Formats: sequence, structure tokens, C-alpha cells
Amino acid sequence: MSTGSPARRPDPDGLDRWLVLVSVVERLSAAESLREVIQVVRDTARTLSGADGVTFVLRDEGFCHYVEEDAIGPLWKGKRFPLNACISGWCMLNGKTAVIPDIYVDPRIPHDAYRPTFVKSLVMAPVRTEHPIAAIGAYWSVCREFSDGEVAVLEGLARSTAAAIAAVQARDTLRNSEERLRLALEAGQLGAWDLNLATESFTASAASKAVFGRRVDEDFSFQDLVEATHPDDRRHLERAFEEAWEGYSDLNVEFRVLRTNGTIGWIHMRGRLIRDTDSAISRLAGVSFDSTARRQAQDRMERLQSELAHVGRLSELGQMGSSFAHELVQPLAAASNYLGAARRFLKPDNALPEKAFDMVTNAEAQITRTKQTIQQIRGLARKTEPVRTIEYLGPLIEETIEIARMGTKYRTIELQLAVDKDLPPVSVDKVQIQQVLLNLLRNAFEAMEDSEIQAVTVSAMKVDDGQMIEFRVNDSGPGLAPEIAADLFKPFHTTKSHGMGVGLSICRHIIEGHGGRIWVQPGSEAGATFCFTVPV
Repeated sequence: MSTGSPARRPDPDGLDRWLVLVSVVERLSAAESLREVIQVVRDTARTLSGADGVTFVLRDEGFCHYVEEDAIGPLWKGKRFPLNACISGWCMLNGKTAVIPDIYVDPRIPHDAYRPTFVKSLVMAPVRTEHPIAAIGAYWSVCREFSDGEVAVLEGLARSTAAAIAAVQARDTLRNSEERLRLALEAGQLGAWDLNLATESFTASAASKAVFGRRVDEDFSFQDLVEATHPDDRRHLERAFEEAWEGYSDLNVEFRVLRTNGTIGWIHMRGRLIRDTDSAISRLAGVSFDSTARRQAQDRMERLQSELAHVGRLSELGQMGSSFAHELVQPLAAASNYLGAARRFLKPDNALPEKAFDMVTNAEAQITRTKQTIQQIRGLARKTEPVRTIEYLGPLIEETIEIARMGTKYRTIELQLAVDKDLPPVSVDKVQIQQVLLNLLRNAFEAMEDSEIQAVTVSAMKVDDGQMIEFRVNDSGPGLAPEIAADLFKPFHTTKSHGMGVGLSICRHIIEGHGGRIWVQPGSEAGATFCFTVPV
């Protein structure tokens, strides 16, 4: 073969060449993988270019990897060369097409690598001009000039290949994202759903149907979802979807469902609005999961908290048992004395019926006092479900203080009551609030046992612009160290040698159940102040 001056050859029919390129583009657009893209280029590039050989080169870090070729003689398939050591590397580093009529007069060519081959001239086009990822080379066994049409067709093939690779990568990314989403949904036992707001068509994944007790092959519309919902919860579900449709809030709703096997379960659905390409709201999409086990665990926890609260009340009553006995003995002894005096006044030799009547009246008053004390004790000890009633706080606090001070042990404590006169009534469970107050009072009394000054102040006032009522129990004891105060409301944490550590934890549960909070802060001079709030 001659290596002299380049031979010029006429460009074949340009129209035919471009029609072939259109066919190649169609094949590239259907490629599902990089391997398919490379195969299409290998099968069509020689026909398209009229070359004696073609190769497809991938950029692999700092190397050129000759992954495929179709030629009249062997080239470099499977080999790797440094980017700066071959013409395909020059194309990818510079983002330009190399047109070389004679390879042996071009300094960019590594001549020793080409001598064993048939190559005398070539055109190398980068796949993407910005940050090229590959190159397509066409080789001829003669030195020759190249028409603009020939170069343009090869560059068109390179651009089409770049678009095909981008589409493959996008599909791979989408598939990977969908697979990761599927794995995440499965790991979280979540089902996906989608509601088209324009057509009201509802799409549910297999996992989403499963949480409703439906088969994978069953149709499941939004109306089916509503009908599967427990009748008492349907309006709640529909209202949640309506608010989400209107954009007032994301969907976050939990409701009961009637499954096809006759059981009742709990479903939690979450979702948000999805906008289409022109920013118009088009869909509401999200996930659903079976929350039955969580609700059952929550119910068990609430029952356990109720049991602990009952145990806490009984524990308080057990500690005050001797005080209760004293409280009951006093009025009963007084009543007995009054009745004895009444008998004396009614003797025939000392008939003073008016005095006898007064004695009987006094005895009845003492018996009534005894009954009230017993009722207070029974009310505090009784195990009942929380029942909220409208209560005035002054009488509630005074009654609790009387229970706390039963017996002689705490009678000497100076106790001040500071309740705002204009406090509104509140909706609370009286027994539970009394339990909290009683626990705080008893803790205050015990904290001052070794204190020289023994004084407790109980106050109640409006806070937060009248939206909350704040209770305070302040004592003159030694106070609390900050590290102790931080853990006081945790279960089973106690500073008492014989304490169980559940009293303040129960108090916290009760107050938070009422929509308030409870905390402790150091007293202004000494002691500690326990505070809690309940909403008006």
C-alpha cells in the first residue's frame, strides 16, 4: 500500500448515508444497555462510514479501553492505553474530532502502535464534546482526504451514541432508584399508593393491597378503600384526604379497617401532593402500613400505665395508713362521746331534750366527717378509667391538702395556699390531678423532715395568656442538685432508699395525658418547686 500523498475519493451519495444514520439512530434509541449501544455502533459504523475498520473506545479513568472493533484486520480490541498515548485519548481530552489523512505525518499518532496494522488514515470522533466518555474511530487502509459529509456523518453517529448512552444511564438510574425504593418499602413493610386527582384513579402496590387484606390480582379503587374503612372512621379518612387535596396539609391519617377475613385492623397512611412538569398539582402519592401491632402495644402500654398509677395511689395510701386510722378514730370517738352525753341528758332525773338533741346533731356531724374521709380515700384508691369532669381548682386543692395532712406527723408544717380567685373551671380527671398533687405534697413533706423551717406553698395561676393553669408546690427543704433533677421523671429513678421510682413518672404520664407538662426548678431561696400545667 502506498504511503505517499493522500488519495482523494468522492463522497458517496450523501442522502443515502444520512438515511442509514436515521436507521442507526432508531436502533440506538431502542438499546437497553451500554453493551447494546456498543454492539449497534460496531454493526453499523463500517456501513455508515465506508471504512475498512471501526472501533469503539471507552474512557476508563486515565485509560482508553478499546472494547469493540469490526475491521479487515486486527486492531486493539480488549487493550488499554494511557489517554495521552493514543489518538482516541486526544479526542476525549480535547472534545474534538481528529481527521488524519496520513497517520505517519501526524505527531499525535503513536506510529509504533500502528505499524503492525493496516491503518493509513482515520477519523476519530468523541462521544460527547463536553466531558467525553468514549470515542468512535473509523480507519482506512489507504491515505485519503475526507469530505465534510463523511466527517459529519461519523460525528452524527457519535452524538446519537452519546444520547443513547445518556438514555441508558437514566433508565439504569431510574431502575436502581425504583429497586432501592422497593427494598426500602419492603424493609419498612410499607405499601405504595397513588391517587390521580384529575381522573380519581387509585393505584396501589401489592404490599399496599396486602395491608387491606386484598389479593395482589384484585382491583382496588379509592372507593374500595373507603368501603373497607370502619364506618365510624370513614368521615375521618375522607376529611383527611380532602384537606390534603386542598393543600392544607400533608396526608397523615390512621384509621380502622374491616378486612375480608372479618378481622379489624389499623392502617396508617401518609402522603403528599405531587406536581407535574408545569408545576400543576396532579397526584397525591404516599405509603400505607399496618399499624395494628403498634396500636395494640400502645393500648397495652396505656393499661400498664393505668396499673402503675393505681399501684402508685395504693402505695401512697399504704404509707398513710396509720394517719387514716387516726383520722377515722378521732371523729368516731367524738361521735361516741356525744351520743353518751345525749343518753345522760335523756335520763328521767335529768331530762334535757334540747341538750340531747344538740349532742345527737354533733354526733351526726362527726359521723358525716368520717364518711367523707372514707369516700375521699376510696375515691383515691379506686381503680377506674380516666373520667374528665368540670372542676373548680380551689376546692380540689383544699381537699387534696386535707388528705395529705391526715394524721399528726405533718400537722406542724406551715402550709400556704395561693390560688387566683378568677381561675376558670377546668376539664380534668379529678382523681388523677389529686394523685399528682398528693404525690408532690408528700414528697415536699418528706424533703423537709430534717429542715429547721418547714413550710410549703401551693399556688395556682393562669399563664400563657390564660390558656393554661400552672400549679406550683414549693417547699423549704434542702433542694435538688441539677443532675438529680434532670432524671426525676424517668421511670424507676428515685432518691429514696425505699422508693420504687414510679411516682413522678406516673405524674408525668398523667399531666401529659391532660395536654400539659410537668417540671422541677430550684426554689428562689431554698428548697425546690415542682410545677405542672393543665389547659383551660
